[in-house]
Amino acid sequence: MGTPIYLPLEGGEVLLTDYFLDVSLIDSIEKNDSYVTTLSEDKKQITIEPNEKLGFVSNLRVWSQGFISDIPIYKSTQERVVFSIPDPDQEYQSVMIKGQFNGWVPERSVMTYENDSWKYEANFNPGSHQYLLVIDGKEGLDPKNPDKVSNGMGGMNSVLKTGNDAERTRITPGDVMENGFSLQLSHPIEELFVYVDNLLIAHKRGENKEKIEVEFPNTYNGRSIVRVYAYDENGRTNDLLFPLENGQVITDASLLKRSDFHTQIMYFLMVDRFNDGDQSNTKPVASDEILPIANHFGGDLKGVTNKIDEGYFEALGVNTIWLSPITQNPEGAYGLWPEPKTKFSGYHGYWPVSNTKIDYRFGDHEVFKELLDKAHGNNMNVILDYVANHVHEEHPLYQKHKDWATDLYLPDGTMNTEKWDSHRLTTWFDTFLPTLDFSKPEVVEKMTDSATFWVTDYELDGFRHDATKHIQEEFWRTLTRKIKSRTDRPVYQVGETYGSYELIRSYMNTGMLDAQFDFNLYDAAVNAFARTDTGFEQLASSLEQGLEYYGANHLMGNITGNQDRARFISYASGDVRFDEDAKVAGWTRDIIISDSTAYKKLEMLHAFNLSVPGVPCIYYGDEYGSPGGNDPDNRRMMKFENLSDKELALRNAVTQLIKQRKNSMALLYGTTEVLEANDKLFVLKRSYFGEEVVIVFNKSKEEAKLNYFEKEVIVVPSTYQMIYNR
Repeated sequence: MGTPIYLPLEGGEVLLTDYFLDVSLIDSIEKNDSYVTTLSEDKKQITIEPNEKLGFVSNLRVWSQGFISDIPIYKSTQERVVFSIPDPDQEYQSVMIKGQFNGWVPERSVMTYENDSWKYEANFNPGSHQYLLVIDGKEGLDPKNPDKVSNGMGGMNSVLKTGNDAERTRITPGDVMENGFSLQLSHPIEELFVYVDNLLIAHKRGENKEKIEVEFPNTYNGRSIVRVYAYDENGRTNDLLFPLENGQVITDASLLKRSDFHTQIMYFLMVDRFNDGDQSNTKPVASDEILPIANHFGGDLKGVTNKIDEGYFEALGVNTIWLSPITQNPEGAYGLWPEPKTKFSGYHGYWPVSNTKIDYRFGDHEVFKELLDKAHGNNMNVILDYVANHVHEEHPLYQKHKDWATDLYLPDGTMNTEKWDSHRLTTWFDTFLPTLDFSKPEVVEKMTDSATFWVTDYELDGFRHDATKHIQEEFWRTLTRKIKSRTDRPVYQVGETYGSYELIRSYMNTGMLDAQFDFNLYDAAVNAFARTDTGFEQLASSLEQGLEYYGANHLMGNITGNQDRARFISYASGDVRFDEDAKVAGWTRDIIISDSTAYKKLEMLHAFNLSVPGVPCIYYGDEYGSPGGNDPDNRRMMKFENLSDKELALRNAVTQLIKQRKNSMALLYGTTEVLEANDKLFVLKRSYFGEEVVIVFNKSKEEAKLNYFEKEVIVVPSTYQMIYNR
C-alpha cells in the first residue's frame, strides 16, 4: 500500500520509486488545487509545492498505463521553537542541547550568543521531546522548564511539549453494511478520505454529522485493506485500517491469515540458547580465553523444529518465530571483557563471515528448509535476523575489498568505534567488525543480492534488520525493490533503530521497511510497570506519540525485552538497579528473582503489549520470567521443564492473553483511546465495529472500582483486567 507522504512545511521532493517498481510507466500526475507538482524527466521523483488551500490531509493521484494509484499526503504540523538561556555577563563559553530530536548529540544543536542570551531554533513535530542542556561541557536540566521525566537510569530529562492541545475529532468504526460500512464522529470534520488498497473510493468535505456511511463502488475479490484519513480544524484525526474479504468487512478473527501481518504475535529466540536438537554439531570454540557463558551452548535449527513438532509455540499461541542470525560466524575468540576476563565466540550470529551460508553449528540448507516447512504447516511465519551493516574481518568480501569498508579512524586520528549517533553511518561496532560503506553502489548491489537470496531460495516470511539506522536509505530502497520484483508474496521487514521518532519513521514507507521496534515505548513501559516510583503519564504520552508518528494501526514491534537489555523481570524485582551498568551486574553477581511480585509486573507488561497496536514480541524466556543482567547474562539457556509455580502461572497467563488478542478484532485492528493515565491507573479502550474492550492497569496498593459497559469492575492492586462489551 502507498504509505502517506509526509510533506515538509515548504513542500519538497517525493521519490516515486518508493511507490512504483517501474516509474517509466507513469503517464501523468493529476492536478490538485491545493498544490503544484513537477515531475522529473526520468519520472523518479516529483516536487510538491503546497499553497494555502492544502489541508492537513490531501491526496496525490498518479496515472500509470490508464490505471489510478492514490497516495495520501500529510501536511506538516511542525512548529518553530526558540530555546533561550539568559547569560547577560556571558559567563558561559559554550551552550548546546542534546535530546531525542538530535540523537542526543549536542554538537548538532549548538546555541549562539546574541542579545545577552544563548539561542537555538528548530522545527518540532507535535509531542513530547526529552532533552538536556550542555553548558561548558556539563549536562543539566533546563532551569526555565519545569516539565521533566525520569530517564529510566536514575536521572531526569527536561521535556519540551509542542503541538495543539485542542481536542481533535475521534473516528470510530460504526456498523458493517451490506456494501460498505459506517463511521462514528465525535466532532465535525473538514475532509475525509477513504481508500481501498491504493484507490481513493470516497472523499467527503465538511461533514458535521455524527455518522457517515461509506459504500463500496466496486466488488473486490480476496483480501483488500481499507484505510481512512481525516482532519478537522485542529489537525489530523486518528486514522483507521481494517481488512476486507471479498468486499466484506472482516469482523471474525478466524478469517484472518498469517499473511495479515497485523495478526502477528512474535517470539524472538536466540538459536544457540534455545534448544539443542542435534548434539553432533555442538562445537564450542576451543579456546581457554572464552568463558563458558560467552561460548556456544549448542542450540540449533533442529532444536527449534523439534519444539514446533512438540507444539510449544502453538500451545503458547505465538504465530511468528523470529530467529537470531544463522549465517556462518568465525571459529575464533574475539573482543574482550575485562573482569572476569574473557573473549567471545560468535554464538549469537551477529559476526558474519558469510551472508548466504548457514553456520554448520546451527544446521544446513535441508534443516532450515524443514524448519520453514514445519512452521508453515502449523500456520506460523518465520522471520530471519539479517546483518547487513557489517561483516567480520575474516569475511571474504572484506578480505577482497577492504575499500568497501568505512575508515576505522576519523580525520582527527581517533578510532571510529561505537559512535552510534555522532558517526551513525560509518562507525564500527568493534575493531574486528568492519562497517560496510553503503555510499558505494557496488556495495549496495552486492549486499542486497545476498539479502534477497534468503527470500528467493527459502520461503521466509520476513526480516528483522540489524542496525538499521547505521545503513544508508539507498540500501533499504534497493533491497525492498528487489524483494518485490523477485517474490510474489508479502515479506514483513522490521528494523532496529534507537533514536528519535523522526529518525525511526524515516526508514518506514512503502519503498523501505514496514516497521521498526518501538524502543521509546518499551523504555516508557519499563518505567511504568517495573518501577514503583513512577506513574503512567509518560507511557500514555509515548503510546500516543507513536500512534501519531507511525499510524494508528502500525506494525511496530512491541517487545518484552531483547538480547541487548537486562531482563525486565530483574529490574522489576530490584535485582538489577536502574542506576547501574546492567552488563557489569550480570558479570559480577548471580542475578535471581528476590521479589516474587516481579512476575505480576512482567505479566502486566505482556498484557500491555497484547492490548495496543503493533506486533507483540516475546523475548524467549520472558513467557515464564527468565532473569538476568545485560549481555550475555540475558541470554541464558531456555528452560522448558522444572518451572516453578510462579513461572508456570506467568506462562499460563501469557497464553491466555495471547488467546484473547488472537480472537479479538478490536485488539488487532481497533481504534485506540487513552481514557485515563495517572500515577495509579492506566485505562485503554479499543473499538472495532461494535466490539469494545477496556483494559485497566492498576499499580496502586488499593483496589480500583470502575464502571464500564453498565457494570461495576473491581481491579485489585498491582494487576490488570480486560473488560469486553459483549
